[in-house]
Amino acid sequence: MAAVPKSDLEAGLTALKQGNFSRAVSLLEAVCQSSSQPPATKLQAQKALVAAYIGNKEDNRAVLLLHALSQNSDPQVKYWAALNHPQQNTPPIDATGFVVFEEDVPVANRDNEISPPKAEVIPPLVPQAAKEEFFTPATTLGWRQAPRAKQWQALREVSFIPLWLLMAGSAIALYWLLWKVSVTSMLFINDLLVKLPYLEPFQPFYRDSADLLRFLLLLLLACSPWLLDWLLQLSYDLQPLSIDRLAKYSPESRQVLQRFCRQQGWSLPQLAILPTTVPVAFTYGNLRRTARIVVSQGLLEQLAEDEIASIYASQLGHIASWNFAAMSLFMVVTQGVYAIYRFVAVWGDRAPNSTVKIAAIAISSAAYGLWWLLCLPALWLSQLRIYYGDWFAASITGNPNGLTRALIKIAIGMTTDVRQKECTSWLLESLNLFMPVGFYQALTLGSCYPKIEPILAWDCLNPYRYLFTINNTHPLIGDRLQRLNALAQYWHLDTELKLPPRSNPNLSNLLPQLKSLLTNRALLQFAAVFGLVLGLVFGGFSWLIGAITQVIWIPQLAWMYGDWLLIKAFIPIALSISLFLRINFVFPDITPASVSTAPSLAEQLAKITALPIDSQPVRLKGKLLGRRGIANWLGQDLLLNSAQGLIKLHYESPLGPIGNIFFRQSPSPMDLLGRYILVTGWFRRSATIWLDLNALQTQGGKVSLSSQPFWATIMALAIALYGISIILLGR
Repeated sequence: MAAVPKSDLEAGLTALKQGNFSRAVSLLEAVCQSSSQPPATKLQAQKALVAAYIGNKEDNRAVLLLHALSQNSDPQVKYWAALNHPQQNTPPIDATGFVVFEEDVPVANRDNEISPPKAEVIPPLVPQAAKEEFFTPATTLGWRQAPRAKQWQALREVSFIPLWLLMAGSAIALYWLLWKVSVTSMLFINDLLVKLPYLEPFQPFYRDSADLLRFLLLLLLACSPWLLDWLLQLSYDLQPLSIDRLAKYSPESRQVLQRFCRQQGWSLPQLAILPTTVPVAFTYGNLRRTARIVVSQGLLEQLAEDEIASIYASQLGHIASWNFAAMSLFMVVTQGVYAIYRFVAVWGDRAPNSTVKIAAIAISSAAYGLWWLLCLPALWLSQLRIYYGDWFAASITGNPNGLTRALIKIAIGMTTDVRQKECTSWLLESLNLFMPVGFYQALTLGSCYPKIEPILAWDCLNPYRYLFTINNTHPLIGDRLQRLNALAQYWHLDTELKLPPRSNPNLSNLLPQLKSLLTNRALLQFAAVFGLVLGLVFGGFSWLIGAITQVIWIPQLAWMYGDWLLIKAFIPIALSISLFLRINFVFPDITPASVSTAPSLAEQLAKITALPIDSQPVRLKGKLLGRRGIANWLGQDLLLNSAQGLIKLHYESPLGPIGNIFFRQSPSPMDLLGRYILVTGWFRRSATIWLDLNALQTQGGKVSLSSQPFWATIMALAIALYGISIILLGR
């Protein structure tokens, strides 16, 4: 048989992306049947053909092809086939019929050595009847393809003033934080030099660095487009993207860019592309003429033409509102620090000397902590600018449904990338602050499609939902999609998703909402906040007693009036009491009965009134994912790929945070990466979803314990002792 041109594969993938499943089947079958095609090309076509079969309602043929792929000699292909099998009830099976559990899969250890598989057959962790079905990826399913507006009434103009004020506040907060970090670091270094023999402190470190820091930040902002070009080329192979190449994927995107820039009198932004399969998009620059819009190859391939245009329109919104300039300053600062963390971690893993490795662990861990800290001042700005970008995209394109599909497909693409790489990529984590969809929100959502409408209802209806986004990089995706639904309905369009309607705030529905906030669960959930307030109240009450006794002349109590030490002491004491009261609610006992009767993750995610304090004990089986080596020394990248979806794991060493760095128990979670395990812990439903670990158990019976309840108690006790010491020592 003659060779099939590679263009047939591309045409088949394009047809699949556009929902033309019958054409995709015919094209991809031709590629698979060609005897001259490379194995990698055939494999790519076979994976896409599974999706095409299911989309074309040929489920039996999809099952047969998945079964054939499960016999492939490549373990990753076998795992992919098992994970996508709609009737799969067991972990992947090899050609001999042995169940491939964690002891059977070769796993790279911390020094990148491969452990040989064991030959014995290991019994299953749980009875066969108790095993859940594996998830069928969303890419195998169709979409409603809700329409766009043909002619639409322009949306009312929005004021950028709140956004600009927040931009200024975020920049000031970044400056203050950098100043505090630099002053603390310089004083620490000089104190260390004073204590060391034969060394003298560095005198310039005693000078005020505020003026120099302001100059450096202005310099970074002025040079940010070119510095970020260099950093992204070095880290992720950034490449230029021509407008003609973009038009091959989305002619509408070219039209949107050219038309809008012509109307505004702008020069066309520079376009760039990242050669990665994960769908991402972001914008940076300091002036409109230096703006860069970056997308990934995965975004161009996984989104339809109108969906790509909606993403580009949202990026134009960031340029129009000028928030891209402020975010560029944050990007250049954070990416530089993250690059140190990344490259030192990789270098340390290759270092043969243990002393060098310890130094690499210390430097990379400190750099990661600093990167996390420097992202904090931009959190609220990142959230608010997303709303403006969504509004702008809908206003330009008249296609809120297209943006809805784009956001969901980006979430699915992020989930797929994590499953394929079996860890969080550097790109996803480092650029999370600047992407259209938050990575941590995308994890569970992308792995639960198409049954996401009940899950998104929490984002739309939970009375506490906005309080839980305070420390998030992105607003609730359900809230965003609900707003896009409202725009679609404003233009009399059907909506891509069926979500609860947005309610207009008024006095009649405000009072019941306020009443629902004051429940016992809410008091426990926000006990720390109430503890701080209670400390202020106790301090104020002591002042009142002091003032009264001063009038009636009781000198033994009159001293309390105006004494700030009392407030300084009462706040940590009241805070510690509130933390003690909630520990048993946050970490209830995990018993066989409690985990056996636990509802599925889908049921818990769909519970609109759920709060993190509910602490549902759960037991899940799946594959432990995460980065290996020094890059994950703090346990920051631990994920469970379970049958019910991807979920973030939180782990605490028995020796606390110091134990995470220096004293590893055996086995630690980092020793179990890439293996099938059984985890028990407490499920948390919030703006992001995670599992506080109690224990991890391997198929061979090895157990790794997490000590979060213990260290939560230690932290509360330490805070109480600090408050008492203030009273006793008088300082």
